[in-house]
Amino acid sequence: MHVRWSHETPRPESDLVVFLHGFGADENDLVPLGNSFDDRYTIASVQAPKKLPEHFGGYCWFPISTELEANGQDIVTPVKQLDDWVQSVASDYRSVSLLGFSQGMAMATSLMRMRPGAYATIIGLSGFVVDATGTPELQSLFQDDQVAATKQPFFWGYDPGDPIVASDRIAETGAWLRPRVNLEERTYNGIGHGIHPQEIAHFMTFLNEHM
Repeated sequence: MHVRWSHETPRPESDLVVFLHGFGADENDLVPLGNSFDDRYTIASVQAPKKLPEHFGGYCWFPISTELEANGQDIVTPVKQLDDWVQSVASDYRSVSLLGFSQGMAMATSLMRMRPGAYATIIGLSGFVVDATGTPELQSLFQDDQVAATKQPFFWGYDPGDPIVASDRIAETGAWLRPRVNLEERTYNGIGHGIHPQEIAHFMTFLNEHM
């Protein structure tokens, strides 16, 4: 995995936060958020594996349609690869948390579903949850029946009028999350498909309270 680190060497006394960018971005996209994290945290901003055509630019975790529909089989390999990488570095830190924006939130929730209870906190911003229906291999990776028992601290921020993540996908995501995680759900009208400074302050308070 291509990763941009806030610190060049492992810091066992720190808490790792893994940044997962959205469709069409790269490992640099979320780096400015790192300015809100104090020195107790180490940031690892990961680049998605699939390069998009030059006319579009950036990278993606898996192909999606304009309606955010995806072939479940296309999700299996990148989720496994990302999980392998996270597990390879996790022991170098006091804890691991995930922060995913847009498609990166789909990856963050997928990692949570693979290893319920493995993450200190998860922050999902303007994103969605993967539908594993019809993909047996993905269903076998996800331990959805165990997620609720972990009471996973989860921050979910979004604009109900998001022009990219349609209202039905937001509704589906909420219906999946609410009964399964210890959810702090906040809405930010008018931010579109973006991240607002107030939202950053809210998820930092959430993160610090749960660490």
